[in-house]
Amino acid sequence: MVLESAGIREAQVLAAVTNVDSDNLVISSLARQVYGVKRIIARINNPRHAWLFSHEMGVDVALNQADLMAKLIEEEMSLGDMMILSKLRRGKYTLVEEKIYPGAIAIGVALKDLKLPHNCTISGIIRQGEMILPRGPTILDAEDEIVALVDDEGAVELARLLGRPADFK
Repeated sequence: MVLESAGIREAQVLAAVTNVDSDNLVISSLARQVYGVKRIIARINNPRHAWLFSHEMGVDVALNQADLMAKLIEEEMSLGDMMILSKLRRGKYTLVEEKIYPGAIAIGVALKDLKLPHNCTISGIIRQGEMILPRGPTILDAEDEIVALVDDEGAVELARLLGRPADFK
């Protein structure tokens, strides 16, 4: 069998990512019920089949391509110039990078005085190609690139502080 030749007996995680939903379901079910794989991730190609990709069918995480694409488009539209570097804690938090635009609220303000949202931590500042580890008295300049850990609400507020003032009137 193909799964056995791929080493399923030793697998801790399996990703069923064919372009056929029925194949992904069969692979997931076999992996869980026959081989006892602990964690199973499956790709959903047709959104109408999403309801089938359940824990009962052996799927722990179902990745619906249509939903993922919609979320990516929504993030790109809502965050403007903010670049997403990584998603953490199943998407609850995001590591982002955004350049401070001329005229932004944050320019000339020390971090300790910047009214950052509760759910936002500035992790680094890239200034003229050099990384600065931020401290309370660090003052932000136009064109600084900010690396921050935020949730969705924090990302919106951070964009307001660092972005083009005209975008937030």
